[in-house]
Amino acid sequence: MAELRETHLRYLLAVYELGKTSPEVGIQNVAKALSCSKASVTNMMATLMDQKLLVREKYGKIYLTDTGFLMAKDLLRCLEVLYERLPSMGLDLTTEESQNLAHIIVVHLPEHCRRRLAGRM
Repeated sequence: MAELRETHLRYLLAVYELGKTSPEVGIQNVAKALSCSKASVTNMMATLMDQKLLVREKYGKIYLTDTGFLMAKDLLRCLEVLYERLPSMGLDLTTEESQNLAHIIVVHLPEHCRRRLAGRM
């Protein structure tokens, strides 16, 4: 699997979160959730499909693969742990800064560290 970047993480988590409320996630839903263009979503979905993290059906509906679902679930848990811990570091970050920093940290953590942080070790 290719290296996961922060952008991949955001799209993967958007599909995961949208899938929790609606079994049928479309390009337009993801674009709206991330405040980006449908063309950007289409390009990223192709990348995530190449990485075997999601599939896109004939009529454009997007579903996470088992691998994508487990990865998104673990990533979300890692983000939650980091959100909880960042304020105690005394960095005086805004909520948005904390969220951005947590995303960057999670993406750059080695897989074994993400599993540990997600509680899967």
